[in-house]
Amino acid sequence: MAALILGLCLFIGLHMLREMGMRDPLRRHLGAPRYMLLVCAGVVLALVLIVVGKSAFPFVQLWVPPYNWRSITNMTMLTACIFVAAGNLPHSYLKESLGHPMLLGVIVWGVAHLLSNGDIASVLLFGSLSLWAAVKIVSLQRATRRKSAAAPAAGVTGVTPRPSLYWDAAAVIAGTIVYGMFLVFHGPLFGFALLPTA
Repeated sequence: MAALILGLCLFIGLHMLREMGMRDPLRRHLGAPRYMLLVCAGVVLALVLIVVGKSAFPFVQLWVPPYNWRSITNMTMLTACIFVAAGNLPHSYLKESLGHPMLLGVIVWGVAHLLSNGDIASVLLFGSLSLWAAVKIVSLQRATRRKSAAAPAAGVTGVTPRPSLYWDAAAVIAGTIVYGMFLVFHGPLFGFALLPTA
């Protein structure tokens, strides 16, 4: 239990340094390369704690999701994978229309898993990360509005890159490949097979 909670706190905390007013002071004090190295190491450690903690967490059922909802989860996860891929690729129409597709992908991923998992560990994992992603989107939108409002007063004009359908196609292809890999390896990695076994 402690490992899962510690991992979630570490992961969310590292991704909320900007909101806590700590990112820029730490970057100035440590220097950008050292700061990024420490953050990346912290995120890796957080993910390890989350995986280990989730697998060792006692199974306590809060509620029993309807069995048919698992098909909704499986179908929705394709959307989540495409959103996350779009968030990690250059400017696309999908990225322009959604604003923060990677964070939206995390929300879709979390909600989709909550539809088919009613135990405490799953609620902690998927619920907390979905909530973090939602809060992060609101924070980034506010920061963007403040930056846009300050730019004309400072005489700063920005050039927004034009979206390309090439990157939309790349996001769909990459997301579909990742989704297919999850279908195949979900059982060995997470202990629950999504495809029927012989």
